[in-house]
Amino acid sequence: MTKWIRWWGLGVFTGIVVLWMLSIDWIIENSIEFAGTQAVGAKVELDSATLSLRDGTLELSHLQVTNPDQPMQNLFEAARIHSQVDLYALLRRQFISDDARIEGLNLYTKRDSSGAIDGRLFSFGSATKSGEKKALELASKLNIPDVGQLAQEEKARLQAEVESMQAEVEAIKQGWEQRMAQLPTKEQLAQYKRRWEELEDQNALVRIKGTKELRDDIDDDLEALKDLDDQIKADKARIAALTEKAKTLPGREADRLLASVGLDEGFEGMVRHIVGDEAYAKVKQGLSLYRVATSQLSEGADATAKEDDAAKPQRAGGEYIRFAQEQPTPEFLIKQASIDGSVPVAGKLIKFDGVLKDITNEQNIWGKPMTLLASGGSDDGASLKLDGLFDHRGDSPSDQLNFDLRQLALSALTLSDSPTLPITLQKGLANIQTTFALNENGLNATVDSLVKQASFAVAETAENKTAELMRKALASASQFDLKMFLSGNPDDPELRLKSSLDSLIGDVLGAEVNAKVAEKKAELKSELDKVLAEPTAKLGAQGASLDKYQGQLQQYREQLNALLKELR
Repeated sequence: MTKWIRWWGLGVFTGIVVLWMLSIDWIIENSIEFAGTQAVGAKVELDSATLSLRDGTLELSHLQVTNPDQPMQNLFEAARIHSQVDLYALLRRQFISDDARIEGLNLYTKRDSSGAIDGRLFSFGSATKSGEKKALELASKLNIPDVGQLAQEEKARLQAEVESMQAEVEAIKQGWEQRMAQLPTKEQLAQYKRRWEELEDQNALVRIKGTKELRDDIDDDLEALKDLDDQIKADKARIAALTEKAKTLPGREADRLLASVGLDEGFEGMVRHIVGDEAYAKVKQGLSLYRVATSQLSEGADATAKEDDAAKPQRAGGEYIRFAQEQPTPEFLIKQASIDGSVPVAGKLIKFDGVLKDITNEQNIWGKPMTLLASGGSDDGASLKLDGLFDHRGDSPSDQLNFDLRQLALSALTLSDSPTLPITLQKGLANIQTTFALNENGLNATVDSLVKQASFAVAETAENKTAELMRKALASASQFDLKMFLSGNPDDPELRLKSSLDSLIGDVLGAEVNAKVAEKKAELKSELDKVLAEPTAKLGAQGASLDKYQGQLQQYREQLNALLKELR
């Protein structure tokens, strides 16, 4: 019996098992850090991981996930994550947990050291330009563009638009060349005269009949000329309209381009000149968290597609085979996780607790979207309700998130840190409602805020006319709303801001804003005039070419009328 047992083999196996048991915690910790860092593009760090093979509990301590856009900030950190793991599934290389607890889940916390990888800074969004964040010198806050660059960027498009107008005029000219070629020639007029001369030698009955036929033919020609007169008037009007459009194109394009960079001349959206940079920074911060949180939800579908396209492995090369199951389960699944934590909002810490359900990287296998339901509030009376659904089972995500924060006490909130126009919201009570949706049509989100009992301050250190006017204007603003609209591509979203403060700010800054806009519009129009001067001149010259056709029609009409007089 003992001869059947290879004791050296049993010893090696026992040694491997012992080594695995001793190192499993280290393996889990390093696997989480490595995989997380690769997925996020910035450091993911874990203090410790402990797996109990006795009761199947896994505990992770102090998980930190770096914000790839801001390496000195964590997107979130969790003090403790405790889960009950299916050990039999773990042997099948599956992580299945019916229940987990995520404690101390705090968003947007500061880091002690940079979380960039090897000094690199990864970003999900477009790179921030140097000098993007500047003090509220009005010129910088207006984001005044480089006029020459704007004109150069639009040059090809505008030239193509004028060339399209030229092509339309050329088509009109060619049409008239064809029409003129179909008009009766001089030989036709001569034939009319010969018919009249021949009729003079005929008897009265023949002459009367022939004269009527000849007059009818001439009348038909005159009627055709009348139709051509109407057509040439319409074509000349069209060419005149195209020429005028080309002439006014630089001015209209200057308005459009300035409006596209936020320099329209209306008061709507004036608040963006004060809080626009800060609002965009908060949007980027929120979208970074969203991308990290949802980046793995559709991993399984992508992997399945890749496996279908992949070539079969070489013989003896090894292959992990996933056998069919009556009730398939994903590689990673947490059926339910209770959470508690906090999120900073306008300088206040909002605590929350709630439940995440159906957390998996293979929603197409599990067949359910991930859901979130949470509530909470602050120590001074704010209340929070949060719910979301994240469905990545299809070709494109279908995600929804609703955030409702009530009675948030605001204090000492800096709106502008400019030395020339420092504005602070000293106090206020805010209600903030946010709806977020991302699907095949792109991003569609709104943030609707209403602030009551508001009190503003413009620092006394600002001693200039604009600051004094703003100080007086804001003194009467005890309530205001602020609406933010997001749309388009989540990697580079379009952001619009609108507020009841727009007209108030416009009264103060309007003259200065409009002066800047008028100056830049004049510069931009001048640049566009240079670009379009030559093609516009050619267009105008083409329009004059119809005059000769109009002259030919008039000449032919006079000849026919003269012949009619002879017939009478």
